[in-house]
Amino acid sequence: MPSSGSETTNHCWGQDDQPWVERVSGMSIDEFDRRYRNPRRPVILTDVSRDWPAHGRYTFDYFKREYGDRTLRVQGREQRLADVIDQLVASTPENPGPYPCTLAGDATLHADLSPRFAHARPTRTSNALVPSALFDYVNHLEVFFGAPGGQFPRLHFDLLHLHTFITQTLGEKEFTIYAPGQEALLYVNPATPWMSSVKDVENPDPVKFPLLARARKQTVVVREGETLFIPCGTWHTARCMTDSITVAFDHLDRTNWSDFSADSVKFQRDAGQPFKAVLLAAWLRMIGPVLSLQERLGRRPVGSGWV
Repeated sequence: MPSSGSETTNHCWGQDDQPWVERVSGMSIDEFDRRYRNPRRPVILTDVSRDWPAHGRYTFDYFKREYGDRTLRVQGREQRLADVIDQLVASTPENPGPYPCTLAGDATLHADLSPRFAHARPTRTSNALVPSALFDYVNHLEVFFGAPGGQFPRLHFDLLHLHTFITQTLGEKEFTIYAPGQEALLYVNPATPWMSSVKDVENPDPVKFPLLARARKQTVVVREGETLFIPCGTWHTARCMTDSITVAFDHLDRTNWSDFSADSVKFQRDAGQPFKAVLLAAWLRMIGPVLSLQERLGRRPVGSGWV
C-alpha cells in the first residue's frame, strides 16, 4: 500500500496493464529504499527539493542574465546560452526550438540546488576510491532548457546504469517510461546498448519496428517543484510541455553498483584495453564492500554538500 503521504494510488505493471509510477510526498528514506530504489521502480517525489533556492529563481531571464555567455553544444554546433534561450522563446509547438540544450552544472550552481536531498546522498560518483576517469562521458549535474514541442524521442536509459533524479524548476515535462524486461521489443542498438535503434518512438516505422507497439509504457507529467526518480536501466523518453528548466543529476550506490561496474569494464574492453578491463574489474569488485561499509556507518549525512 502507498504511504499515508501518497497523493495517488497506482499498481505495479500487471496483467491488467495498470500504471505503476506513483506520485508521493512525505516519504522517508527507508521507505523510498524499500519501495523504489531497491526494486528499481520509478516514482515522482513531490517535495524533496522544496528548500532549493532554484525554485522561483530559475527562469529564462535569470539564466540569460547570469549565464548568457556560457557556451553550449546544441545540435552539433557551439552556441551562447543567451542565443539558445532566444530561440526557445520564439519557438512554437509546430516549430519547436532546439532540444536538448544542457548546461553542465558546477560549483556556481550548487548553492541554488542545495541541499542535495538525503534520498540521493551519499553518491559514489564523488568517492575518491572510484576512478574519476570512468565518468569522462558523464555530466553528474545538468540543467536542461526547453520549450513546448522540444523532445528527445530516442528511447534510451542513462549511461553506465546510473540512477537519475530529475527535478522541474520551471514548467512541466512529460516522460514516457517503459516497464522493465522488454528489451526484446525495444530494438536495442547493439553498438550502443543504452539506446534504441528507433529514432522516434512517437512515429516509428511499423514495418521496420513492428514489436515496439506491444511494449508496455506509462506517460507521466512532472510538474514544477517535483522530482522524478528514474532507476538505472529504465527506458524512457522526454518531451517539454511548457517553457521548461530541468535539473538532472545522477546517482551511484550499492543498488546499481554491479551494473555500473559491468558497464565500466565493458567500455574498457570495447576500447581495446583488455588488461585495463581486468584490473578495473578487480578493483571495483574489491572496493564495493568498502563503499557499502562507509555508507552504513555514515548513511544519513547532514548539511548541504553535493557529495
